[in-house]
Amino acid sequence: STDFGDMTTTARSGVVGAGSDTRGLFAGGESPKTNIIDYITIATLGNATDFGDLTNSRKGGGATSDKTKAVFLGGESGETTMDYVTIATPANAVSFGTMSQGSYGGGCGTISNGTRGVFAIGGSSASGNYNNTIIYITITTPSNSTDFGDLTQGRSAPAQAGDSTRGVFAGGKNTSGGSSVVITIDYITIATTGNATDFGDLTAGRSSTAGLSDGQ
Repeated sequence: STDFGDMTTTARSGVVGAGSDTRGLFAGGESPKTNIIDYITIATLGNATDFGDLTNSRKGGGATSDKTKAVFLGGESGETTMDYVTIATPANAVSFGTMSQGSYGGGCGTISNGTRGVFAIGGSSASGNYNNTIIYITITTPSNSTDFGDLTQGRSAPAQAGDSTRGVFAGGKNTSGGSSVVITIDYITIATTGNATDFGDLTAGRSSTAGLSDGQ
């Protein structure tokens, strides 16, 4: 790999990203919690440039796009805010709507087919119970989230990957502490609401990992 450049601000954890074929956006994070959105032009090596601000400071959550609009949602402290920007036009984010419930963990599982964004809320509730709820939005239409179904097992920070038809959520953790990782892989059909189905198992339990696919 080759060094691309630096963010415009201090190094921070818990950043979420979305983008188009030409531009990548990075939003939020912690050190301390921030509302900053940075962007890069993917074809051009160089430091990131300030894009604008989220409507409030937060770390983690999820993000998705339809290559025109990017939506940033949630955060690790029970945040239910959803913001959006037009990727081609640097500006402050505006409200997209509200999530039906917030996450108390740093990472949501995020799947998109370019039309619909699907999010496994994950994290734990304020009482410490990990969440199996899946919600979705239609990216072109600002509105509150809608219930999609449930994961087979409540957990936070799963890896996710998908194509234009199917999304998978793999691993995660289901109790507080770093050792409580799971091996479960679930899948959904993005266009059809319903509970997730067991896909198989990882070779070992792990959380806060990344997924890749050769699809959308």
